[in-house]
Amino acid sequence: MSSAVRRTWRRLVQTYTMLCARDDAAKHGVTIPDGIWACVRCQQPHLELSALHHHLRTEHPGAAAG
Repeated sequence: MSSAVRRTWRRLVQTYTMLCARDDAAKHGVTIPDGIWACVRCQQPHLELSALHHHLRTEHPGAAAG
């Protein structure tokens, strides 16, 4: 798989994840500004998706991430 295809795939996955997170937040009455990721379990904000994934692994082990 070429690097351009990998980059495109990664962007699609990130966009889909962000849209799902924003949709879920809207269902719960939470407004999340652009560029902010929030934990669905404790509402802790994160500026990077990797920080959110690390938070989920360390603070909520055993919880399904995504």
